This record gives sequence, structure tokens and C-alpha cells, in this order.
Amino acid sequence: MDTLIHGAGPIKIIAIHGIQGTNRVWLPLAAQLANHCTFILPNLPGRGAQKDCSERDMTLESFTSVIEDTVHKYINDDQSYCLAGWSMGVSVALAFAGRAQAKRPDKMILLSGVPDISQVSWFTQTTQASLLDEISEREQRLKLQDAAGHHAVMWTWQSIARRSMREQCKLVDVPCLIMSGTRDEDSPLPLVAQFRDLLANPTFLTIENAGHSILTENTAAVSAGFTDFLNLE
Repeated sequence: MDTLIHGAGPIKIIAIHGIQGTNRVWLPLAAQLANHCTFILPNLPGRGAQKDCSERDMTLESFTSVIEDTVHKYINDDQSYCLAGWSMGVSVALAFAGRAQAKRPDKMILLSGVPDISQVSWFTQTTQASLLDEISEREQRLKLQDAAGHHAVMWTWQSIARRSMREQCKLVDVPCLIMSGTRDEDSPLPLVAQFRDLLANPTFLTIENAGHSILTENTAAVSAGFTDFLNLE
């Protein structure tokens, strides 16, 4: 497994990156909360040290298995933990919650994600060359400094583009914090708001004038949201 551990606090957070990022996207937040939390940051297949993966590894099921392995390795049976996801990581977190054979989280934090990926247009091109160009353009727009390989992103999108996590949402009974930017074009607020009717115990927090990259561009606001939700002070 390719996993970063950051922080030394008592609250354990397993955090999942998005479709084009890597586990390093969480480091600015982890640095701010290092005294309160221990962030456990796995890389999904096709990212980081796991770049030598094939197309068949780029599925929600494969990603969910990584999270199950992470829980087994880093969370003891008597420990509580929070599961967090950003962008596509939200869908991975919900897939895990829907099928988990490992210990389930006590709280969840879902950032810049939607319950139904088929409703978003992260990519629109259908030919391989055009899609790879679009992936490169989105990488630059989101200012991803440590990005996933373009073919891994392409295979992932082709696998998940028609997926919905609505049924999995109904299986989540723990408190959930939903955070989103009001100017997020990738996961528009009206789609994020659908979580209100799907989750049993949601808390909503919006960040004014923020786009999709709230982990890196609005780190202080996200940190404040985590602090309140997890009762860190």
C-alpha cells in the first residue's frame, strides 16, 4: 500500500483523494490539524507509487478494497475514526460505507462531491485523444501539482461516469458533514444539496465564493469546518 501518515493527534481520519489528485492533496489540511488529528492518506490505484496499474484496477470496487485494507491495517477494533472524501473520494467513501466488511466510521466528511456522478460533467469528450486533452486541461484548471496519470484518470472516468451512490447513501446512519464551495462548477451546489434527502444525519457547510479545490484554496475554512464537526477544541 502507498499511504502517508501525517499528524499525531488522537482523532484518526482516513481521507480519500479525487479522480485526478493523489493523497498529497490532503497535506495542507493535515498540517493545520496535526495537533488534533492523525491523517491516514492512501493513494488509490493509478496514483503515486501505484501508477503501474491496469484499466481493470480503475473501478469504485477496486478503490473500496483499498479503503477496506487501510481500515484493517490502521484502525483497531476498539478505535473510532472519521472517513473523509474529496470530489470522487466522496463516491469511494459512500461505496465503502455501503459494502464495508471492515469497521465502519463513526463520522463521515464529504467535500465537493455529489451523490450521483452521472449528473456531473467532469469530462465530456468521448474519443481517447480528446479525453486525454480534456484531462490535461482540467488538471491545470484545478492547479493539481501532484496529479494522477492521464490514462489512469481516463480509465477511472470511463468506469464511474454512469455511477450513482444514492442507494449507498441510504445505508449511512452516522453523522455526515457535507462541505462545498458556492462556485463549484465541477460539483454544483444544487447536486450536492441532494444529500439532504438521502443521508440520515447530514450537516451542511458552504464556503462562499469557493470553487472545487477547497482543500488547497480554502484550507482555513475547511479546517474550521473539521474542527467544529469533530469537536477538536
